[in-house]
Amino acid sequence: MKNLLARGGIEFLAVLLGISGSLWVDDYRIELSNQKKTIITLESLKKELIEAKTYGEVRVQRIEGESKALYYIIDNWGNINPDSLINMELGRWDLILSLKAYLAFHPPKAIYNSLSNDGSIGLISDPKLKKKINQVFQVRMNHLIEGVNNQQYFYRIFNEYIIKNHPLLLNPDLTGKQKELDSFLSDQTVYGFLNEQKNLRDFIMGVINVHLEEIENLILTIDNYLKKDETSLG
Repeated sequence: MKNLLARGGIEFLAVLLGISGSLWVDDYRIELSNQKKTIITLESLKKELIEAKTYGEVRVQRIEGESKALYYIIDNWGNINPDSLINMELGRWDLILSLKAYLAFHPPKAIYNSLSNDGSIGLISDPKLKKKINQVFQVRMNHLIEGVNNQQYFYRIFNEYIIKNHPLLLNPDLTGKQKELDSFLSDQTVYGFLNEQKNLRDFIMGVINVHLEEIENLILTIDNYLKKDETSLG
C-alpha cells in the first residue's frame, strides 16, 4: 500500500513538474517574443524621433526668421522709419502677415500612433522608457497644441483689429504706404498686440526647444536599451 502511494506521489510530482516546466517554457517564449517586438517598436520609433527632431529644428528657425520685423519694431518702437520696414528683407511672409500670423506644429507622429493603437507600445516592459515616450509624444505635444491654439486666437483678434483700423496695410505691397505704416507704428494698441505676439512666439520656441532636448534624451535611452537587448538576445 505504501509503495502504491509512493508511486502515485512520484507520478503526481512528475506531472506537476511537467506542467510547471511547460508553463515556464511558454512564459519564456512569450517574453522572448515581446522582447523582439519591442526591439522592432523602438527601432521604428527612433526613425520617427529623428524626423521629429529635424522638423522641430526647422520650425524654430522658421519662427525666428519670420519674427525679424516683430523684434525690430518692439526694440525700436517710437523711432522707426517706415521705409526701413518696407525695404526689410523678410522670410516667406510679407510684413503685416509676419507680425500677426502663426505657424502650425505637426511633427511626424504616424508611427507612434500606429504602434500605440496596435498595442506595441504597451508591450514595452521598461516603465521609465514608456514614461519618456509618453512625455515626448503626448505630454509635450499637448503643451505645443495649447500654445498654437493661443496663437490662433491671437491671430483672429489682431487681424480683426487691423482690418478695422489699418485696412490699407492688408495689401502685401506696401509701396507708397509710408503714411499708413507710420500710423500703424504709432498705434499703442498695435504695440500691445506685438508684445503679446512676441511672448507667444517666445513661449512656443521655448517649448519646442525643450521638446527637442527630450527627443534627444529619448533617442539616447532607446539606443542604450537596444544595445542591452542585443547583448541579452545574442
